Amino acid sequence: MEDNRKMKLLWKDHFVDGELIVQNGIISGMKSCDNHSDLYCLPGFFDVHTHGANGLDFNGLSCSSDVEQILSFYASQGVTSVFPTVMTAPLPKMKQQLSRISEALFTHQMIKGIHIEGPFISHEYRGAHREEDILSFSKETFLNLMKFANNKIKYITIAPEALTDNNDIIFLKNLGLVVSLGHSGASDAKTTLCIQKGATSFTHTFNAMAPFTHHQLTISFSALSISKIYNEVIMDLHHVDPKIILFLLKNKGEDYLVGITDSLACTGLEDGNYSLGGESIMKKNGECFITGTTTRAGSCISMLDGLKNYMKITGYPLERAILPFTMNPAKSTNLSDRIGTLEIGKEADYFIMDEQFNVLKTFIHGEQVYTR
Repeated sequence: MEDNRKMKLLWKDHFVDGELIVQNGIISGMKSCDNHSDLYCLPGFFDVHTHGANGLDFNGLSCSSDVEQILSFYASQGVTSVFPTVMTAPLPKMKQQLSRISEALFTHQMIKGIHIEGPFISHEYRGAHREEDILSFSKETFLNLMKFANNKIKYITIAPEALTDNNDIIFLKNLGLVVSLGHSGASDAKTTLCIQKGATSFTHTFNAMAPFTHHQLTISFSALSISKIYNEVIMDLHHVDPKIILFLLKNKGEDYLVGITDSLACTGLEDGNYSLGGESIMKKNGECFITGTTTRAGSCISMLDGLKNYMKITGYPLERAILPFTMNPAKSTNLSDRIGTLEIGKEADYFIMDEQFNVLKTFIHGEQVYTR
């Protein structure tokens, strides 16, 4: 065992001065000790919605080894679990990228599955997705994508209005997918029906969603009002006003908030011109837009940035504020028996940081994958 495991350890839901005991990549126990360390040992972040970082995105991979460049950035920010997110593109391109990610999945334990955001979304609320590549949902098309992904698609963003049959959600659930609703102008009634059929999440809540009024209730109202359904939130404090995040938190409860980055290739890099799914993107002053427009195109934050922002607006202590970035995404994807907290029987996925929130080391299955 290494001495760096003796520190302020977030054991289950509270801090102890202790040492994490790991055997064969699994947490087998915790040993209390008086070490008075100024370092923290925390469960690794789980980002269920991210397009890339470090100069690359999952729609622009030239080979499966490109994935490593993105994952290395995630590890430097305390991420130990991720759903690489492939967005709307021509079907041959989506198949190619799904195949490359699925190949990497077998050698990189950080990848817990694949998220496809599109092509089954609304034309009107497409955001940065190319309109010519948007499709209505088809079982045949989806199963073809799943084939190229080696059955590793675990999470899908879909718009209710892109469905030809509401029972398609049951079809997706039966395949083991998390169905998340987004990029949509659907009514509250149609959205509620999708929830009844098995959808369990909303994608980047309030972004690329029709707003509502007191007479016209939409998917945004559904996301705010329907209980026990998870809400992805981009925690950069630009995509969603902090007061709205607090309002959502009050309405839905902190157990159903899932902090995401929706990060782009420019994450971790300087301001400038980049691309996303064939669209030109401008990064400036910590925000990303489709070039020449006011349409946001994802973010350039890390999960660590998101945690700091969430702590700032809520005033929550670290052990409480970390939940939307660890345990909640694990619960929302039915993986909480494996990851999300540090306790006996779970995977030894964790990171070490100092009091200034600098990530010093990251471990996956007990093996060090990053050192500062």
